[in-house]
Amino acid sequence: MRNFEKLQARLAAGETVLMDGGMGSELGRRELTSPTTWSGGPMLTHHELVREIHQEYIEAGAEIIITNTFSTGRDVLEPDGLGHKVAEANKLGIEAAVQARRNTGTEDSLVIAASVSTMAPKSHAKVAAPYERGMENYREQLGELAKGGPDVAVGEMLVRISDTLAVIGAAAELGLPVWVGLSLVQDGDELYLGIEGEHGGETLQDAMDAIEDKDVAAVFVMHSPVDYTGPGLEIVKKNWPGTFGAYAHFPRANPLDPQQYLEYAKKWSEQGARIIGGCCGTRPDHIRALKEWLSGS
Repeated sequence: MRNFEKLQARLAAGETVLMDGGMGSELGRRELTSPTTWSGGPMLTHHELVREIHQEYIEAGAEIIITNTFSTGRDVLEPDGLGHKVAEANKLGIEAAVQARRNTGTEDSLVIAASVSTMAPKSHAKVAAPYERGMENYREQLGELAKGGPDVAVGEMLVRISDTLAVIGAAAELGLPVWVGLSLVQDGDELYLGIEGEHGGETLQDAMDAIEDKDVAAVFVMHSPVDYTGPGLEIVKKNWPGTFGAYAHFPRANPLDPQQYLEYAKKWSEQGARIIGGCCGTRPDHIRALKEWLSGS
């Protein structure tokens, strides 16, 4: 918790802190991901490469890294016959992050966020799992990750309110501070929780109403297209008095170079985002550009 407390002090002082960039897309460039387990498969078979990518982001300037475990919950692994690997996959996930921190000499500063995500099927936002089932799933996964000593839990790419509340509940049981990362799609003039163009009718405003009285350390517009991130942050800002951040993605078909991504990040910073990183498509060079901007280089 020591590094998390330091982070909180920096945020309270108005600093902007850098999170890492895309892990899954970076693994995909090296042809090591599975279309079904995504982070689960590589975590079990190529954890050393995951550690190396963590280190690349730290060396580029990331002050927060997210474990490669958003798809290592039982609900994702079990359909692929890997349910018996839940403990191993999450153990390797937290170990890769901790080792990267150690190798880069950032033990006294770098924050490790233990990642869980919306329960499967992620690609079908209309299919919501019951809250109690979510609690069971996240309690198990975060329990395994907690053994490695993360600084904070993060629910990333959350596309259903029931899962969001379950992540918050499970983290609280384990005594972990928690961040909420909401993934957005646009339908008409409204922003909904969703992914790949699908949503279950739950708006971003609905989600903000659902968590307004919860003990959440930060709220992110996360795993969302860059063009939705700014409008999403405006809604978060109007409803959330605490820390909020941005962690956007862009498709391979329409990539953004580091300077283009930086221009978006500057706008998010002007909106009040105090933690900024990048998801799918972003690479260490994108984080390096953000670091140079923040350091005035």
